[in-house]
Amino acid sequence: MRIEIAPEESYHLINHGPCNLLTTGDGARRNVAPINWTMPLNNDPPLMLTVVEEGIFTDTLLRANGEFVINVVGEPLAAKVLVCGRSHGSETDKFETVGLTPAASKKVKPPYLKESLAHIECQPVNRHPYDGVTIYVGRVVHAEVEEAFWTGKTLDAEKAKTIHHLSGGTFAVSDRVIRVR
Repeated sequence: MRIEIAPEESYHLINHGPCNLLTTGDGARRNVAPINWTMPLNNDPPLMLTVVEEGIFTDTLLRANGEFVINVVGEPLAAKVLVCGRSHGSETDKFETVGLTPAASKKVKPPYLKESLAHIECQPVNRHPYDGVTIYVGRVVHAEVEEAFWTGKTLDAEKAKTIHHLSGGTFAVSDRVIRVR
């Protein structure tokens, strides 16, 4: 039997892609925030898309600089991801509060997280405000992955155990791969 759910809750049916930590900054200020809605937009040129709530500190920094880093994280950081989401970067340095280590990115001002499995550095292409959120598109200018989590072609899901936010403090973990022929 199927049950009806509210249209406002429908995103929970498909919103279980990886929860990444987005780092932003303009050189003087910095922030780290969990972002569920990040995705590749194109591979030639390499473009990434992220969706950010209007008016939050991450949005303020993105409007000032436009650069961002997508940090891919695994299960060991789930509790820190939750704390990042429950605190405000305009009021506290979440790197220090949560215990995350910023490291100098190669091509953009915002730092990447040393604890991340991989990171993707993006420079701004454009932004699109839309009903309380802003869609930011960035060109990938640099990307790195810890060698132990790379298959030579993809992130090794079984080793990486990326976290996928379901709701509140509930996450799913990606740790099994199926191959269909």
